[in-house]
Amino acid sequence: MKNTENITMEFIENRDIIKKAFRLENSYIYPVAANVFCAAGVKADADKLAECRKLIKKNAGFASYLKGNMLPLFASKLCVSDEPEAYFAKVMEVYAILKEHFRRSEYLALLAALIAERTSAEEAANIAARGRAIYDMMKKEHPVLTSNEDNIMAGFMAFSEKSDKQLTEESEKCYDILRKRFSNKNAVQTVSHILAMTDGAAKEKTERLCRMFDMLKEAGRRYGKHYELPALAAVSVIDADERALVDAMISIDNLLDGQKGYGAFGFDKKTRLMHAAMLTADLYEETDNAQAAVSASALAMIAAQEAALMAAIIASSTAANAAN
Repeated sequence: MKNTENITMEFIENRDIIKKAFRLENSYIYPVAANVFCAAGVKADADKLAECRKLIKKNAGFASYLKGNMLPLFASKLCVSDEPEAYFAKVMEVYAILKEHFRRSEYLALLAALIAERTSAEEAANIAARGRAIYDMMKKEHPVLTSNEDNIMAGFMAFSEKSDKQLTEESEKCYDILRKRFSNKNAVQTVSHILAMTDGAAKEKTERLCRMFDMLKEAGRRYGKHYELPALAAVSVIDADERALVDAMISIDNLLDGQKGYGAFGFDKKTRLMHAAMLTADLYEETDNAQAAVSASALAMIAAQEAALMAAIIASSTAANAAN
């Protein structure tokens, strides 16, 4: 197993290489792109990143969704692939399948990349159809809350061996419990989707998440209750001692605290702690307490990627409104 210092230093090094390769991109995406390399156990390569960027840039149509906030993240995914061009083609094929069931968006582009990593294009058709059915069930339960960003979790819930009804019912049980503790309904809904994919009773899973949240608070770490919360939920489903998981997060958070990009003119403490959660999952990447092809570490990365994409879109919209 990797140690906290090694994974943190690898993360910072990868982030800095990506920032040089993709200047003036949204700052929220760089850390998640860096973690693509950490999770793969590969060091970021500036030359290969440049090649992957050209591959994305020269493609039109669907690739336009990858030329915005997704660009550094998707280029990093291509970079760790053994065959970047083949992976890119597969993502485009999966996206063509997905758009028959969902509205086009950056979230759908991310889902296409995630599905392409884990299954064949042929099987993607079944995943897409089932994902849409699950999404419709989400929409029925929460018509106001459910929107484009929920495509990602709906798609990954489609990998589960549990039935659609089981997934929906478990999500609702977790949602009802957590709404008494956390006020952000969007965050709670995403958390409930993550927990529904894993084994165990809703009460046990939600209580474990809350205990870890409280452990962090007792240690002087106030974990975010908004878009950051799903990353902690994903770490909470890792099959390891909860105190060990929290201690790893705190150790990584301490190491990040002294790094450039975290502080008065960088990410705030809550975002830094979310990054620590993401890196903690990398330490347990061989652990699999989730159903089918979705491991706990994969869920943590997906949650962090979705959170970063959401934050990037919000930041971009805020900047655009300020300019008008």
